[in-house]
Amino acid sequence: MPSLAELVRWKPRAPGAPATGLSLTADDGTWIKLPDFKDHLHVLLVFFRSLDEPTATWARRLDAQRTRLEALDCAVFGVNTSRTDALRSWRQQAGIEFFLLYDPFAMAARGYRASGRVMPFCRDQVVIVGKDGAVKFSERGLPDVERLVDLVSGIEGRAAPPPVVPAPEHPVGDANLRTPGAMPAAVKDVDSREAMALLGEADSPFVLVDVRTRVEIERERSPLARHFIPVDELPHRYAELGQTTHIVFVCQGGGRSAAAAEFMTSIGASHVYNVVGGMTDWQGTKISGPV
Repeated sequence: MPSLAELVRWKPRAPGAPATGLSLTADDGTWIKLPDFKDHLHVLLVFFRSLDEPTATWARRLDAQRTRLEALDCAVFGVNTSRTDALRSWRQQAGIEFFLLYDPFAMAARGYRASGRVMPFCRDQVVIVGKDGAVKFSERGLPDVERLVDLVSGIEGRAAPPPVVPAPEHPVGDANLRTPGAMPAAVKDVDSREAMALLGEADSPFVLVDVRTRVEIERERSPLARHFIPVDELPHRYAELGQTTHIVFVCQGGGRSAAAAEFMTSIGASHVYNVVGGMTDWQGTKISGPV
């Protein structure tokens, strides 16, 4: 019988295991897809539990070694569940160059066992994925940065260049490491009247997706809604939408629908809209009852 700790916390993936898929939006809007790196670059992923000063201090140490890692054909990314604007602000304040990836609902973290089994948050964990697409290293916590450089050096089979002290003001590296993916379309915020205009056009390609709980939906909803998927189930059920373009998300106040919209753009969706104010500020007809 597994212990309670084992039920809510799992061990990191063992070296040699295939890397799980990762397709996330970076804090600058770049769409990062792990398969793009296969056969070309190693990838060092750092899952951050929180964006606090101790984390920033460790991240700055890693960033100081980034050009050495890039010289070993290794791209570096941080991962956290905060939205892209918060990630971008924190990265700028911390003074680090490597991108941070938005992992809504910690779904990518779950794939690498870098999250809790129950709660949708990232745990501090470092994963190195080799050029062959297999996990080479996975360890809980934020380990010594020099050790990470040595690990990548061993994986690559050649020595890392010596440290540069002081670090250059504008670190150099392969420009492809800065923008390895395609830019996703940004989420557009609209109010309820603008949303109804999009949905009410003749032959409109837009669908309205309500991401609240069933209780909320049955209490009141728009008759224009065609799909009802709670936000935390969206990563498993988005295929039910039947389309990845022209989607309008709504919730009660606009927060959950914004997260849903961000998730869809992180997997390449376009023409995605978020209804600011949600059903609380919905100016159109409302209905109630079972769905």
